[in-house]
Amino acid sequence: MCCCDDLGNLIDRGMAKISPLHLLTNGRILTEIDTDYFLVFGEERPSYVGLNYCPFCGRALSRGLWNLEKKKQGL
Repeated sequence: MCCCDDLGNLIDRGMAKISPLHLLTNGRILTEIDTDYFLVFGEERPSYVGLNYCPFCGRALSRGLWNLEKKKQGL
């Protein structure tokens, strides 16, 4: 599930990936962001960079930011 078509296009092209952190076993994780959304760099042994926000629509993608936004809406 993607937040916008632009992020979906990156995923279709293999430039981004939605996956739980523990399933990314074939490369290096370069950030410590609690998210399932990653930018992918490289092919043979890719590097993964976690996303806090969607670079296109600005939606919160990391669990920490998503929980903060939910908490703000409840106030």
